[in-house]
Amino acid sequence: MQTYKLGLFHDWVPKPVQLLLIILLTIPILGISGVYSTNIGDMLGSQGMLTEDLMMASYASAIGMALVFPLALRTKQFFRSRHLLIGSLSSLILLSYVCATTDHAWVLIGANTVMGMIKAFAMMEVILPIMFIISPSGDRPKFYSVFYPLSIALAQVASYFATKLSFEYSWHAVYYYTIAILLCCLLLVLIFGHNFRGSKKVPFYQVDWLSFVLILSAMMLLNYVLSYGRILDWWNNQSIKYALFGSVLLTTWFIQRQMLLKRPFLSLEVFKRKSVWMSLVFIFLMGIFFASSGIQSAFTTGVLKYSALSNAEINLMMALGAIAGGFFCFIWFKREWSLKGLVLCGFTAFILYHLILFFLFSPVIEINDLAFPLFLKGLGLTILYISIGVYCADKLSLTELLAAVSILILFRSFIGPAFWSSVYAYELYAGQLKHTAFLVQHMDANDPLLTGRLSPLVQGAMSQGRSVEAAQSLAVSSVWGTVQLQATMAAAKEIFGWIVIGGGLVLLFVMSYRFVPVNFRRLVNIRRRFRGQEMLKRQEEMLGAIAP
Repeated sequence: MQTYKLGLFHDWVPKPVQLLLIILLTIPILGISGVYSTNIGDMLGSQGMLTEDLMMASYASAIGMALVFPLALRTKQFFRSRHLLIGSLSSLILLSYVCATTDHAWVLIGANTVMGMIKAFAMMEVILPIMFIISPSGDRPKFYSVFYPLSIALAQVASYFATKLSFEYSWHAVYYYTIAILLCCLLLVLIFGHNFRGSKKVPFYQVDWLSFVLILSAMMLLNYVLSYGRILDWWNNQSIKYALFGSVLLTTWFIQRQMLLKRPFLSLEVFKRKSVWMSLVFIFLMGIFFASSGIQSAFTTGVLKYSALSNAEINLMMALGAIAGGFFCFIWFKREWSLKGLVLCGFTAFILYHLILFFLFSPVIEINDLAFPLFLKGLGLTILYISIGVYCADKLSLTELLAAVSILILFRSFIGPAFWSSVYAYELYAGQLKHTAFLVQHMDANDPLLTGRLSPLVQGAMSQGRSVEAAQSLAVSSVWGTVQLQATMAAAKEIFGWIVIGGGLVLLFVMSYRFVPVNFRRLVNIRRRFRGQEMLKRQEEMLGAIAP
């Protein structure tokens, strides 16, 4: 008779040791990435790639993770947990090595796509036990209030250590340290992991792989458009036009196929739920605020001249904001206050972050002045992740839930940030040109103020043995650099001003929207909905409880 066993470890492993092992496995799995955003500058200089190459690779990882969620239940019912973890960790080790050594952009993009898929399966295995430790009854709001803050905080801490390793050694060191940590995790699974199934084996059949290929191809083409649009001059480039047309065509084909198939890859019935498609709207609106990180980086590195390590250190304030957001949401749900109020709090925190930075944009501020705004950013991000996730998952069946998770992650980690980042990148570039032209047209070689500034620079250069022509060229370059910094600050401030105005409109929209009341007591009681076939259904409950 087949023996089934939940959990990951042998019975002889003490419970406290099991908890420690789960934590040791979870931290590197959540923190691993194919492209660390804080190390992009070093990778560009070493590999000869474009910033857009690394952006597309980063978004490709999110796409891969989102699109495998419909396969999560089938995969867990077909493979043993031990085999899934061994295969996932081994694949992540290999892919990390590829990311560390390749100098081909498309190889890096492909590796990140697969890494996102593999990471999703590994996360499933380690998060399920954590969910039952945090909330044995399956209380999803309580679980979200712990899991999301920890995952957001871990991402910031991982970025800091990645930057520190890159700063002290090289950007390759990040991947090699990651490989060493994953090898230790693999050894832990081999020693302590049991080899029993968690439920009855269900054949891996009737999966519409064509639908998977269609939606993956469509999203990667859209990724190409949003990542490379600015440098390829958008609609003046044929490849952008073809990629956008191909994305729309493949998405239409995918939707049509899901409507016709008896067993679709991604159930579109979920869009009949108002809570689902409105959650996507809120997630997309959240991207307006979250995608402005690139402008902040342009200001701190381009204007304030802070190093990547200094940026990573100050960004740790987002981790503190995330933890505070978790406590805030936990208390909010415990008192069963209005979900609309919680969403308003999240957007308000984001608006305050942009409003404070709007007044802080200056070449003479201290980096510590950014601490409180970044705390607010982490607070707002966590509150919106939790509140929108809870609202989206209300009253969904398991099949609908997995489909909603896939779409929600796609909008939260790719479509929203990629779209708004491309908009801001274009507006920052256009704003720099506009403000540079405005500043230059008021400069005159006969202006005594300009002459008074150039003369000391020329004299200083000539005192170092440079010719008159070289000294004048150096002085003009110095003034031109100042003009560019002023133009960057003016463009960034203008964008942040519009974001604050747009945030006011978002708040009005949220206040006018009538939220469907959420029954917190029944929100995650999947166990009662899916009785029968107990071992199989317990797996379904676990999968449903961690999403989205």
